[in-house]
Amino acid sequence: MLELDFAFFNMRDSNRQGLANKKTFLNRLAPVLFPPRVKQLINFGRLGLKGCNVMLPMGEGNWNVLNPNTRGRMIEKTEAILSDYELPRMGVDRRLKGLFYTQNHSLPLVFGDHFISALAAILIEKTIALQDVKKLILVGDITDICPLLNNLSRYHIPISVQNYHPVRNEIMVYRLLYEKGLAVSNSYVNPHNWGRGDLIVSFEPGSRSLALASPEVFGIRLDDDSSGLAPELERVLAGVGLNPKINTLAPILETCLLAQAGYFNPNGEDIHQSLIEAGDAMGLWEPFLDNGL
Repeated sequence: MLELDFAFFNMRDSNRQGLANKKTFLNRLAPVLFPPRVKQLINFGRLGLKGCNVMLPMGEGNWNVLNPNTRGRMIEKTEAILSDYELPRMGVDRRLKGLFYTQNHSLPLVFGDHFISALAAILIEKTIALQDVKKLILVGDITDICPLLNNLSRYHIPISVQNYHPVRNEIMVYRLLYEKGLAVSNSYVNPHNWGRGDLIVSFEPGSRSLALASPEVFGIRLDDDSSGLAPELERVLAGVGLNPKINTLAPILETCLLAQAGYFNPNGEDIHQSLIEAGDAMGLWEPFLDNGL
């Protein structure tokens, strides 16, 4: 059996049609005809990382047709693949978050949220070293935001958190102020107030439509559809037929960082800094920093 560093799970972008989309047919035969399988290997040569793509050969619509018992059998087959390769966890296409959140399972899944937070810290540090940044504006819902804000506070630059549901962050901002003395503004997304010297880091889906291209602001996109951040690694993904964007790259690289950092529970309070340090040790940030920032 091959020694692998990671596994990545994804599904067909389109649904199987005809008889293969009928509830009775799928529930009886999907575990036999369309079980999860190792489709191909993924080799990030420069980083010395090798893994596999675990493909479920059906679309989300087909999956939704399955009853809970059949879904459970498909998950068991996925668990068996991880066991065969002795992998403690599996990266999952970020677009499938909702699919797994609504299904009872014990799969150790990684969606890449901690990786994106760590990458944001790395890219912000690089940008501040090269540009005269006067203010940091973080746009969108950020899962691992508190450790990121703690990290960024060392620059002593005003920080603004902006999203379309600012009320969700009120308690977090309050605690940062009164427990750690960190003043962070919290508001609705407002591109019209972005100006010269602002560094906009957007985690918001569809952020391409925001004014990140303005010559007066510095912009970094880290939403699931972002690409061009590490062309060398993205070419590897494209070469094996995977979507070469953050939705694929983030969960893969987070699984590798967790292994490097010795994490079995990916929810530890110090995970943000641990992943940054693990990335330094592996040389994992270099392909991102080599991209002309």
